This record gives sequence, structure tokens and C-alpha cells, in this order.
Amino acid sequence: MRSEPDLGEVMNDRLGKTERLIRIWLLLATNPSGCTVKELADKFRVNIRTIYRDMDALGTDLKVPVYDDKGKWTIAENHVLPPVRFTLPEALNIFLAARLMLRYSQRYDPNIDATFTKLSTVLPSPLAAQVRKTLDWMEGLPKDEKRLRVLATVAEGWVTQKKLRIVYRSLVAEEPVERVIEPYYIEPAAPEHDSYVIAYCHLRKEVRTFKVARIEKAELTTEPYTIPPDFDAEKFFSSSWRVIAGGEARKVRLRIVDPEIMRIMEETVWHPSQTLEMHKDGSMMMPLKVTPSVDFLSWLLGWGEKIEVLEPRGLREEIMRTAKKIVNVYRERR
Repeated sequence: MRSEPDLGEVMNDRLGKTERLIRIWLLLATNPSGCTVKELADKFRVNIRTIYRDMDALGTDLKVPVYDDKGKWTIAENHVLPPVRFTLPEALNIFLAARLMLRYSQRYDPNIDATFTKLSTVLPSPLAAQVRKTLDWMEGLPKDEKRLRVLATVAEGWVTQKKLRIVYRSLVAEEPVERVIEPYYIEPAAPEHDSYVIAYCHLRKEVRTFKVARIEKAELTTEPYTIPPDFDAEKFFSSSWRVIAGGEARKVRLRIVDPEIMRIMEETVWHPSQTLEMHKDGSMMMPLKVTPSVDFLSWLLGWGEKIEVLEPRGLREEIMRTAKKIVNVYRERR
């Protein structure tokens, strides 16, 4: 007879039984050497007795051929896994994607964990092991329950095309404002470690960009909407530097004289519109057509004196004003 879990076990069962069973199954399937009960209990933050009950459930209820081999639980070799195979470059892409998601989120996300745990079951052993190490590291990061709920609600509204009622506090607003939005697209932004929602805003009567971290509350309504057939996310972002879109694209011309920075520019595609021109005096010109947004200004300032803005004049003057303010800040504290 199975013993009932005590209240402490239930409260500490972070993942929930169903999700935990799936993850144990996948973990054992990708770890030929097996795992001890203590290792599993520590990993999933549950009592050892819970793991024994999980093994019983896997074998009895889910018919997964798990067995105890000298203190380590494993799965029979003849157990059939999904017939999916990746080439080495494809497998490498999965590994790199897992690493990028870790750097992007900087917080524990059980959905990312579950996604890459499942993918790791069909990766070559060395890459599968590295993916698991990445996920193990992610588990030690803080978990943002509010962000997960908001993003899940936004995604549901986008997929089902139901309007959302959100409470949003913009960067410059003193108080949050309730809005009704129609999500058109969700775009991740690695430098900001967050995602943005491109949506039609009924308050502003136009398509706007909303940062997920600034959505304090999201509620799915029953009112349907239709994404305009002519909406194209790539066109929407074509003139933006990163995610912040809006405003008129301008011709920007940058001058670079540092050989190391020239090489970085040659190695990196910063924007689809960029081209590189070498001049006889040894300098490099980098013409762009981009919206001079805050994130573009921040990128330029990050290079300091290494990159000079030649045009437009307004952007050049903005860089000069900001540079003077920086000098004043540091001069005051000498």
C-alpha cells in the first residue's frame, strides 16, 4: 500500500506530480548510468519517499520500464524513445539555443526547462549532458511567478486571438494604466533580458510595443480580434535597432578608425541595412538606415570614442550633449 504524503512534501513539491514524472522519465532516458533516489529527491526538491512513489507510478501507471540497478534507477535499454534524429549541426543549434535562453532569462523558467529536457532525449550524449548541466544551473536561479503568468496569458491571447485587458506602467508613467490590447506578435530581446508584445492598443488607437516586465496584470477576455493580414513582424522591426519600433528611419553614417573595432564590425551584422566602406585614409564608414531610438543611442555611447557619428546632425549633437553630461557627473565627484 502506498503511504500518503505529508503536508510538508505537498508544499515542497515544486513542479507538481505530473510534470515531475515526465521530467524523471526524460532524465533517466538520457542518463544511461542512472540516478540514485537521493539525487532525484535533491534535484526535484521532494522527499525520498516521494521519489519511491514516483518510481512506482512510472512503472505501474505509465508502464515505463524503470528498475533499481545496484542503487541507481534506470530505464530498460529496449525502451522505445520517439524516433527523432538530429544532425550534429542541428543538435548544436539546440544546445546553443538552451544557452541563449539561459542568458536571456537569467531566471528559472519551468517551460524552458521542460522544452530543452525533452529535446535532450534525442541529442548525442555529450551535447545532451551539456544541455542538462545548463538546465541544472538554471534551476538555481530565482523564479518570477508573476512574469510567467503574464507571459502565459499574453501568449494565450495571441494564439487564440482574444483581446487582453492589461494593467501597464510605461517607463515614464507615475501610475499604471489599464488598457485593452490585441497582441500581434511576441518578440524576445536578449539585451533587455525580456520579451516585448507588439499589439494594437485601444487606448492609443495604434500599434504599440509593450515590455512584458511592465505589465502588472494581464486578463484574457472573451472578445475576439483578427490580426491584420498585412501585418509583417519583420517589416515592423526593419527600421528598429532592436525591438523598440516607431518613428521615421533615418540615414545614419558612422566613422570608425580603430582597427579592432573595424574587425568587430566586419564580423557582426548589427542591422540588415548596414554596409561597410573602406576609405583611402584607413578609416571605415558604416552607413545605416535606422530609427535613432534610445537603444540605438545606448549602443553608440557604449563604444565611446571608438565610433563617431557623422550624420544625421541631430544624432551627432545628442551624442555630444550626453557626453558632456557624463563628464559633468564625473567631474562633480572628483
